[in-house]
Amino acid sequence: MKHQSIYRAALRLYPRSFRHDYGDAMQQLFADRVRDVGARAWLRIVPDLARTVPQQRIEAFMNSSRARLPVLIAAGVVSIVAVIGAGGPGIIFVAAITFTLLVLTQREFLASMFGTDRVPLRRAVVQTWWAPLAALMAGTEIFFGTVNALDASNWGGRVFGSTILWAVGAAMLYGLTRRPFARPQANAMILLASMPYFALFWAIVPPLMGVVLWVGVLSSGFDTEPEPLSAALP
Repeated sequence: MKHQSIYRAALRLYPRSFRHDYGDAMQQLFADRVRDVGARAWLRIVPDLARTVPQQRIEAFMNSSRARLPVLIAAGVVSIVAVIGAGGPGIIFVAAITFTLLVLTQREFLASMFGTDRVPLRRAVVQTWWAPLAALMAGTEIFFGTVNALDASNWGGRVFGSTILWAVGAAMLYGLTRRPFARPQANAMILLASMPYFALFWAIVPPLMGVVLWVGVLSSGFDTEPEPLSAALP
């Protein structure tokens, strides 16, 4: 009973939802293990606790709707600082790292983002007040990617720079078409795709457009409930 009391207290380190789903089964498994091998059961339990408790805590935090907004705000602040400090390469690096972290920490990210349900682009552009601005920014990125492919002074700039601009422009348009069905994931993709606009921090209009877009996306929230489709669908 002493071993089980200690283990029951240790289980409180896990998130409440995890304890609700698996707590009873874990306690029964531990009791069976103690009955079979005695105190040596802790030789296996302690490393398992050290490995799985942080994992479950991080996963529970990142999957909570309350966590998405501060995470994205922090990612945006870090990205903008990187842009000011390192220019274009800095934003590409930070945006790639941020996107990777979102994928790794949110199990539903890929499944929700790359679903089959999309609205026509002509409807997606009018789904919210900032959507036309996002579409304009995406079109500008694709346009300048094409111009860069034709005018860049070297093949590295043509291939690498143009591919980046085409990719982020297409990502923003895709995020708009997916937004009514996967709002948190699509909003995250739109924000990340706007990062090249902050690379032109010495100009006025591009960063201002990026700021307006971020204000619109963040103010619209990251709720997991599907958004009303009255504006986005025929």
